[in-house]
Amino acid sequence: MWERIEKTIKSPEGFFIVFLLALELIFHFTRFGMTGAFILNKVLFAVIVGALIGLAVSVLPKLPGKILSAVFVSVFVLYYLVQLIYSSVFNNFFSLSATGGVADQALDYKSTIFESVIKEIVPFLIFIIILAASLIYIFKFSYFSRHNILFYIIFSAFTATGMFYYVILLSVQGNDNNSPYSVFKTYSSLEMSVQKLGILESMIRDSIYAVQSHGSKGDSLTDTGFDHEALIKAEKVTESDTSSDSVSQDVTEAVTEEVTGEDTGGVTGEVTEESTEETTEEKKVYYAQVLDINLEDMPDITDNSSVLELNSYINSSFPTYSNDYTGMFEGYNLIFITAEGFDGFVIDKKLTPELYKMSTRGFVFKNFYTPLWYGSTLGGEYANTTGLMPKNGGYLSMQKMGAQGNSMPFTLGNELSAEGYNVYAYHNNGYTYYDRHISRPFLGYENYKGVGNGLEYEKNPGGGMMWPQSDAFMEDITFDEYAGNEPFHVYYMTVSGHLQYNFGGNAMSAKNRDKVEDLPYSEKTKAYIACQLEFELMMEQLNEDLERKGIADKTLIVICGDHVPYDDMEIPNELSGMSLDSFESYRNSLIIYSASMENPIKVTKPCSSLDILPTVLNLMGLPYDSRMLVGKDIMSDTPGMVIMPDGSFITEGFRYNAVSGQVTADPGVDVSDTMLESTKSTVANRFRMAAAICELNYYKYVEELMEVN
Repeated sequence: MWERIEKTIKSPEGFFIVFLLALELIFHFTRFGMTGAFILNKVLFAVIVGALIGLAVSVLPKLPGKILSAVFVSVFVLYYLVQLIYSSVFNNFFSLSATGGVADQALDYKSTIFESVIKEIVPFLIFIIILAASLIYIFKFSYFSRHNILFYIIFSAFTATGMFYYVILLSVQGNDNNSPYSVFKTYSSLEMSVQKLGILESMIRDSIYAVQSHGSKGDSLTDTGFDHEALIKAEKVTESDTSSDSVSQDVTEAVTEEVTGEDTGGVTGEVTEESTEETTEEKKVYYAQVLDINLEDMPDITDNSSVLELNSYINSSFPTYSNDYTGMFEGYNLIFITAEGFDGFVIDKKLTPELYKMSTRGFVFKNFYTPLWYGSTLGGEYANTTGLMPKNGGYLSMQKMGAQGNSMPFTLGNELSAEGYNVYAYHNNGYTYYDRHISRPFLGYENYKGVGNGLEYEKNPGGGMMWPQSDAFMEDITFDEYAGNEPFHVYYMTVSGHLQYNFGGNAMSAKNRDKVEDLPYSEKTKAYIACQLEFELMMEQLNEDLERKGIADKTLIVICGDHVPYDDMEIPNELSGMSLDSFESYRNSLIIYSASMENPIKVTKPCSSLDILPTVLNLMGLPYDSRMLVGKDIMSDTPGMVIMPDGSFITEGFRYNAVSGQVTADPGVDVSDTMLESTKSTVANRFRMAAAICELNYYKYVEELMEVN
C-alpha cells in the first residue's frame, strides 16, 4: 500500500498537482495577501488541471514524458514570472491576446522592468527555485510509467468529479455580474478572472481566447448577453429620477420644460450671467441627443445576430438631453490633450500656476476620476477619445479598432472634420508606437505626426536623444502649423510625464530638478513633479501663443491624463497628503478651459474619462447619439457614475467594490438590494456594449442605416 502511495506521489499526476498548487498559492499571497478570499477556487482548479496534465503525460513513454513535463514546467513558471512583473509595473495583468502592445511596452519599460524584478525579488527567486527543483525532480526522482486501465478510469472520474464540484463551488458564491461564477462563464475581465479564479484559470482561458481571436474580427467572440430587465430597472431609475417629469422618454421628439436654474444635474456654483438672467417665464427647448434614424430598421441592414442584439440594447437605452451648456463653444478651435501620467494632485498654485489657472477658472470637476484602463496609456487614450472603455483583457481596443478599420463617427477628429475644421494630431514619441499610425486616421486624424513621420527627436547637448521628450518642445515646433488655419482641432498625446520617475534616467526630471529640490517629498515624488513641470511649461507656451495670435478667446482647451503614476502609487499618496483607497487613488483633474470664460463652472457629480467625449461634443454643439457611447455628457441631468475596470463603481449615492463586495453609502443614503443589483447589471451591460461596439464595428452599420434613412 505504501509503495502504491509513494508511486502516486512521485507520479506525474501527484507532481503536477503539487507544482501548480505551489505556483498559484505563492502568486495569490504575493498579490492579494494572506486573505482566504477566493483561495479555494484557485486551489481546486490547480488540483484539477494538475491531475489532467499528469494523466496526459503519463500516457507517453518515460523519456518523452519527462521532456514534455519539463517543457510544461518551464512554460508555467515563465508565465507566472511574467504576470508577477507585469502586474508590478502596470497594476493589471498580462494577456496573451495583446502581444503586439506588450512588445511595445517591454521595449519602453526595460529599466522599469528591471526595477520591478528587484522589487519582487523574493517571489521572483522562489519561482526560479521551484523551476530548478522541479526540473531536477522530474529527471532524477519522479516515477514515470504507464498506469493500468483501471487507474485511468478512476483518475478520469476523479477529475470530472472535481470539475463538477468546482462549478458548484463557484455557483454557491452568487450569480451576479461580478461573482466568480459569472466571471468563469463570460471571461469578461482578465483582472477579475485573476483575482477570483486565479492565474492558472486565466492563463488557460486567455490562451483559448487568443487562439480563437487570431485572425478574427471578433464577431463570434462578442458577449452580447445584455440584461434587458436590468436596463428597464436600472437605467430608468438612475437616469430618469433626477430628470424633469416633463422630459419625454420618446427619443424622436424634442421636449420643452421650464428653465428655473434649480436642477443643474450636479452642476453647481458660479455660472455665466447669461444663464442666470433667464426668468421662470421663459421656455427653452431641450432635445434628445440622438441621431435622426430609426434603429428598428437595423434588420434591413444586417442579419448578424450579435449586431442586432447590441442594437436592440442601444435602442432601448435612454438618451441624454441638451442643456444650458449645449453649444457653449460652438465654432471654437479645439485643443485636446491626453497628458502622459498626469495626476491632478500635482497641480499647485505656485509650482504649476498655468495649470492651476486653467483648473480653477474653467470647468471645475470636483469628483473626476481617471481609472487605470487595460493597456495603460493606450487604454486611457481609447477612453478619452471614444467614450468607450477598452476591453479588460485580450486585445488592446485601440489597436483592434485600427486593425479592423472601424467606423468611428463620434470622435472629435471625425466630427470636426465633417464641420470643415482643419484637424491635426501630434505625439512626441515614435509615430508607430502601439500602431498609432494605423488607428489615428480612423479617429479622424489623417494629418498625424509623430517622431519618424514629420517630427524630430529633441537632442541633448551631446547629440543624444532625450528621454522622455519635452512637451514644450513639441508645442514649439507644431503651433505654427495649425494656428493660422482656423477653425482647427489639434490632438496632442504628450510624453514628458512618462515614468521612470528619477533624476538619473528621466531627462525631464533632471531638467527641472532645481525647481523641486526643496520640496518635502521623496526623491521619486520630486522627480515626478519635475517631469510634469515640462507639461506645465507646454501649457504656459500654448496659452501665450494663443494670446499672441489673438485666438485665445475662441479656443477651447481640454486636458486629461491617460492614467495616474501607477508604477508607484505612493506618489499620489504623498501629493495628496493621505493614504488613498482603491477609488481615491484614481481621483484626477479634468481641465476644460477657454480664456473667454468669465466665471468658473463647478460640477459635483462623479464622472470619469469615459465622459469626456460626449461632454465636449455637447459643449461644441456637435451632433451625436448619446445612446451609443458608454460615457455621458457631464453637463446633462443624467446622474453621474464612475466605472472602474474591475466592475467597481461610484454613483451619486454610494460606492461598490467589486472585489470585496463592500458597499459604502453616502450619508443619508439607503442602498437597497434592488438598487445595488440593478446598478451592477447596468455596469455589466455597459462593459458588454463597449466591447461589442469595437469587435462588431457597430458604427459601420449605423452609418449604413443613416444612408438608407
